[in-house]
Amino acid sequence: MSIWALLLLPLFLLPTIIALKKNHPYKTPIILINILGGLFWGIGWLVALIWCFILPTKVSNNQTGIANEIEKLYMLKEKGILSQEEFELKKKELIS
Repeated sequence: MSIWALLLLPLFLLPTIIALKKNHPYKTPIILINILGGLFWGIGWLVALIWCFILPTKVSNNQTGIANEIEKLYMLKEKGILSQEEFELKKKELIS
């Protein structure tokens, strides 16, 4: 009986192992769903297994946000808080 438990434990923890190996950004919830949900009819195991392969996409800065930041920098430059060089440098950082 204990040999079977040792053989099946890695299979039961497979989503946790994959999430940790991939350094998944949501590894903690995946681990919790794997362990707690796996105890309830195995549904959590399946959800965790699927989730460990889905990586979130990075949200890029939208153009409106960049334009607003450049406008704020321009106002600081106009008030004399930023120099022209500082303004250009920060603007270049935002655009790239």
